[in-house]
Amino acid sequence: MARTSSPRLDATKIADRDQDLPDPVDWEVGRRIFSRRKQLRLSQTALGEGIGVSFQQIQKYERGSNRVSTSALYRISAVLDVPMGYFFATLPDPGHSRQTPLGRQLDTHLDFVASEEGRRLVDTFLRLPKPLRPRFIAMLDTLNAVHADKR
Repeated sequence: MARTSSPRLDATKIADRDQDLPDPVDWEVGRRIFSRRKQLRLSQTALGEGIGVSFQQIQKYERGSNRVSTSALYRISAVLDVPMGYFFATLPDPGHSRQTPLGRQLDTHLDFVASEEGRRLVDTFLRLPKPLRPRFIAMLDTLNAVHADKR
């Protein structure tokens, strides 16, 4: 269910979009719920119990197929320990279509950190003593350079 990038939010196209597709804002809010829940290693069942809905309802929120009410989003933000603005932080300003390279890079990074591999890497890195962290990064850079030379 991992999503790789945010949809382009274009006010001129929102009115013309296929009614069967999730609204781009609902989709992005759902993606942010999914990402944060995965970062915390929280199941859909646990999040649902925390806000008083079923895990199926959480699935629908995360897919963007059901809109999240303001009160549900408020409860979700409390369970996921983020401000409500977190769910909208990656959206462009209303009326502006902004899909910058930096925004796409941020999406890629957030999706990676939400993945199992990303969580394992971050957890391992954070367990390292701070003086070893630069050496670990240098080792990864060296491995990447060796791999790039072999391509």
